[in-house]
Amino acid sequence: MSMIGYYDGTAVQVKEPLQMNQKVIVIPIEDHMDFGETAAGGLHKYANPSLIEQEKDAWRKAVIKKHTGE
Repeated sequence: MSMIGYYDGTAVQVKEPLQMNQKVIVIPIEDHMDFGETAAGGLHKYANPSLIEQEKDAWRKAVIKKHTGE
């Protein structure tokens, strides 16, 4: 179950009631625009275009190296 709430400066306020002693994990999000962002979209700023070509065969090369010792 997930729910959206807000921090009012003193406590986290949620729209749905919680059970007593229910464990809650709070993940701060700057604004509602972050909800639709995918992992790939959020990490694009760290991409190195010069390494994209090497990434195409990276898994295949790693498997060959692991199983053949090359």
